[in-house]
Amino acid sequence: MPGSKPVYVMNKSQYEENETLKKYYRGLQTYCRFLTKNKWEGDDLAQESLYRAIKQYEVTEINHPLLKKIAFHYWIDTIRRRKLDETELLNEVHEKRNNHPTTIMDTVQKLMEKLTPKQSVIFFLNEAFLYRSKEISDIIKMPETTVKALLYRARKRIEKENTSNTTEDSLMKRDLQNLMDLMVQSLLEEDPNILIKQLPSIPIFIHNKTPISTKVTDSPLNIFSMAA
Repeated sequence: MPGSKPVYVMNKSQYEENETLKKYYRGLQTYCRFLTKNKWEGDDLAQESLYRAIKQYEVTEINHPLLKKIAFHYWIDTIRRRKLDETELLNEVHEKRNNHPTTIMDTVQKLMEKLTPKQSVIFFLNEAFLYRSKEISDIIKMPETTVKALLYRARKRIEKENTSNTTEDSLMKRDLQNLMDLMVQSLLEEDPNILIKQLPSIPIFIHNKTPISTKVTDSPLNIFSMAA
């Protein structure tokens, strides 16, 4: 375009040789981890923000404030997009006034098609019943870092509209159906403990002893009972 400023694009080798950008990246990485409250998402955000800065600006124009501004706005856009993607899985339920079993079964099935069984359980407890990572860690007897990693991967799959095509955490058809039935029943009765108490009967959670049964919380899924 006439009059527009040419964009300088730096290749990988040029970036690796540029000590100033490497220094900026380390600071940006710290900021992004603080912003996202998650190591993996923070690193992804830092890489994407630096890439956008290099693509849109000359190297001499790049500085800490600019990188932080790019990262902040990109993170806000990511959160908005992710919320839309996640609620898309559940919007059929949200639109219903009554707890219609067929609708809930369809929703759970869509979730299980996109995620591995462990990802599904963790995402389900987090999104449907607002359990925090630490609470889920206590329930399924896994390190909190593992729970956060699985939750992160689950959201990435949903965001990218992936389907579960891995043998990780695979279950026999009977056990998979049992897990789905428990999730559906938990939603119908608005009681996560229906699922939690039976997790030790699911092979991938068989190493767990007695899961911690915590109080029922209001959930985003429960608003279908009140929605117009």
